[in-house]
Amino acid sequence: MPLPFIAIFRGGYTGESVISLKSAGTIMNALDKKRFDAAYITVERSGWTCTRADGTSLPFDRADFSADRGQGPERFTAAFIVIHGTPGEDGKLQGYLEMLGVPYQTGGVLNMALTMSKFSTTGLLRQMGFPVSPSIIVHRDDPESADRVLREVGVPCFVKPDNSGSSLGISKVKTEEELRPALEIAFAEDHTVMCEAYIKGRELTCGVIHYQNKIQALPVCEIRTSREFFDFEAKYNALDTEEIVPAPIPDAIAAIVQQRSEAIYRALNCNGMVRIDHFWLEGQGDGQQVLTIEVNTVPGFTPVSIFPKMLAAAGILIGDLVNGMVERMVEG
Repeated sequence: MPLPFIAIFRGGYTGESVISLKSAGTIMNALDKKRFDAAYITVERSGWTCTRADGTSLPFDRADFSADRGQGPERFTAAFIVIHGTPGEDGKLQGYLEMLGVPYQTGGVLNMALTMSKFSTTGLLRQMGFPVSPSIIVHRDDPESADRVLREVGVPCFVKPDNSGSSLGISKVKTEEELRPALEIAFAEDHTVMCEAYIKGRELTCGVIHYQNKIQALPVCEIRTSREFFDFEAKYNALDTEEIVPAPIPDAIAAIVQQRSEAIYRALNCNGMVRIDHFWLEGQGDGQQVLTIEVNTVPGFTPVSIFPKMLAAAGILIGDLVNGMVERMVEG
């Protein structure tokens, strides 16, 4: 009996593709080779390719999602999507797999498309009663964008491409003079941009997983960086960035963050591994206020990423989580 044939999607169309290759490697290394047979599907604008972990190419047909592993074309049993950004984190690949009837580990088309938009995510969370920062959306072809931001949000503020991951194109704007250049940088990444009121607080993030038949939050991580905020450079290149797990915060705040993260995971119908970012407004008001910033539905999973650190702090082995997720897909 042949082993279930698992596709690991990697690559993508954004600057995060290099991170995706490393994240996919973590998944491949964690798979139990006695239970599952896996191959990479590398997605690039020039086309898709199918390879083994050692680089050996397999004949692949994107029309029916099949590859030949030695016994003729076979449709993959399931897909593990590890593409950060489009087309793996915005619902496009999920729609393709849905049409073919192939199970995958992330949220569905609506969940992924919605959470890819920062503004849509926080807007819906606000409507659901979750505390978020005030924000507006502006468009590339609107000559009044800067004036609207100044009038409705003010400075300081954060300017963020609405559909860009990994903090690409994000700026912290401190003065009116910095706003237009920041908008230009953001519009280079996306035609819609979210402008969010500045929040001063401690940056916390919390992973949520579906593990052993239940949804559970992982230990909270605090992010500290000497840069203005946790941008791409701080995530992957800055030597002084600290990702502290478990976060050195009061138990009551950790509980709020974990409960909030689990509730958002359920409310948005997430699946798989998700990381939810928050700010704790320490010393403000009653000292208990936590604002939710973003939902990352395909978080980085490289050896130096935050998610493996949170798993380790929870005492969960990467192999146990990954193989459990694949087992759920295969068994339906």
